[in-house]
Amino acid sequence: MKCPNCGEENNPDSKFCKNCGNSLESIVTPENTPKTLEKNKIIIIALVAVIIILAVGVIFAGGFLKGNVPLETMDFEIFKMDVPEGSNFVETSSIPNYGFGGFVGLQNGGKYSKEVNSLLISNIAGSSHPSAVSLDRTEGDIKVFKDNQGHDTYYIVRELDGYEFVLIGNDDQTMIKMLKSIQITDKDKLASQSSQESSSSQTSSSKPSSSSPSSISILGGSFSTGSADEDKTYARINVGTSHAGEDVIVQIFYSRDGNSLNNGNMVPATVHSDGYLEIASADAYLYYPDYATIKIYDSNSKLLTTKSVSLSPTSGTQTF
Repeated sequence: MKCPNCGEENNPDSKFCKNCGNSLESIVTPENTPKTLEKNKIIIIALVAVIIILAVGVIFAGGFLKGNVPLETMDFEIFKMDVPEGSNFVETSSIPNYGFGGFVGLQNGGKYSKEVNSLLISNIAGSSHPSAVSLDRTEGDIKVFKDNQGHDTYYIVRELDGYEFVLIGNDDQTMIKMLKSIQITDKDKLASQSSQESSSSQTSSSKPSSSSPSSISILGGSFSTGSADEDKTYARINVGTSHAGEDVIVQIFYSRDGNSLNNGNMVPATVHSDGYLEIASADAYLYYPDYATIKIYDSNSKLLTTKSVSLSPTSGTQTF
């Protein structure tokens, strides 16, 4: 850099002339021209914008879009509910003659089946959530349960007019919206069924049936699974020969690595003369179960006993 006062050549970053001491800071160089400074400013702004875009992308990829599933109203005869667009709920299990069917399980085969996989409706006394999930939070009259193993699976419950509505899937926000949208459309029919259920329960309690046990215990048993991953699991449950001929309802929840493998179908059964109940799973499994929770109800759907069993996720028969 040349000094404009004496002509002495100085270093480019010098602030004063080494010969005459004249200030060199006002001299314009290629590095500090207004054009260069403006260009650098634009580059910095562009880099900041890219960083912001990337950060937003990470947020969206991390689940920020939950709850944005488009919904449409579906009529389930006795009630209406907003469901994901293109949903195809097909009944997979039920128990008739218990008011609203006692227990109805529906599975979604539509576009958003991962976000909202299953819908369950029940008026079974003593019904409870699977052991594979635990309470995460409550929002008003809605309880949100989450998978115990940290998987992104939710079991969300709302009780309304004596019935329990349950949704299972990985989009908790959408499922909460769905449960909040429920509208009972045939209150007279619902009230009539509830009254019949109550009357039936009172009649049964005032005059006990010899075929319905007042108490029962699970003494042991076994689970058997075939050699292929898609094979069903079969259960033999020992409740003792003293209960031979008695009518019960059996519910078994299967899971693998904390993920539910079935909806816990409610299966009517009669205790065999050897004291055993034999229950075949209603669903074929992609994976062998490593955990099972057995619940036994009387014929009036009152919970009598429950037992949890850890399994090895392999084929063959395992006793407990």
